[in-house]
Amino acid sequence: MYAGVSNNALLAMGGANFPGKPPWEGGQKVWYDDIYILEKGSKNWVKAPTKLPIRSGYGVSFSYQNEVIIIGGSNQSGHLDQVQGVVWNGQRILKSSYPSLPYPLANMGGALLGSTIVLFGGSNSADGAALKKCLILDLEAKVSGWQEVQAWPGRERRFPVSAVYKDACYMFSGETVDTNTKGETYRLILQDSYRLNLQKKQGTWQATWTKLTALPRGASAGGTTLPTLQDDRFLFWGGVDAVTAQYKVPEMHPGLTPTLLYYYPDKDSWEYPGDQQNYPSRVTLPVVHWQGKWLYVSGEIKPGVRTPTVVGVR
Repeated sequence: MYAGVSNNALLAMGGANFPGKPPWEGGQKVWYDDIYILEKGSKNWVKAPTKLPIRSGYGVSFSYQNEVIIIGGSNQSGHLDQVQGVVWNGQRILKSSYPSLPYPLANMGGALLGSTIVLFGGSNSADGAALKKCLILDLEAKVSGWQEVQAWPGRERRFPVSAVYKDACYMFSGETVDTNTKGETYRLILQDSYRLNLQKKQGTWQATWTKLTALPRGASAGGTTLPTLQDDRFLFWGGVDAVTAQYKVPEMHPGLTPTLLYYYPDKDSWEYPGDQQNYPSRVTLPVVHWQGKWLYVSGEIKPGVRTPTVVGVR
């Protein structure tokens, strides 16, 4: 799903689910183009008569100057290269276009650093390999289009999570595939962490990556962009770790790890106190800062099962 803030209203858009049978019983995934609006001070979502230009999910979205920018994603036809803007002016939905991605892209991570969009990893197709690529779009010079910059010094990945703090982007976890000693491929949940500093010289972006202390556990496909709490620590809630990734039978899946994880960017240190939320953990969802809270909008709580709930933290 995509989410963001436009003119003090919270927008939730697109996404996918299995409204009939679960996928292991032959259920078909359905993609959506709906736009839901929650006005400031209201408790009721309103479904807009206007829809997204295309049904999609599994991309990223960011709020910028009263506009929600939706990037890439996928649908029943494959991965997408489209980038579009959505504005709620209080009466109707307005749309705008942005430079297309240089290739179809979904399941990536991303962050908005000032007026610069940064994308990490992802894949070009449903069965395509994970990517080791980093893309930049300067929203103050968007006619220049997307620029590829140096990637991080680690494995390719899809579903990384990201954060922004003190003029830098952070990338954590994600997943790829690897081969064991028997020659069998398996799902590898990554636990590495990086900080990205960007500098623009003569119209060209340059990337400097710093490797940080590894995560105590994986957090692939967790909510992103990560909340930065009032005491300057990042909150990790949900995501897939190495233990969760081992479950092969969907109907027996126990759900995602409920424990919370914190990262202190000023100290490059982790805290893993064992705290838990009272709601099911989730994956593949946007996190939006609105009305003084970080909101986890929808998401998947176990294979084939989505939740319509929105959970907020300060």
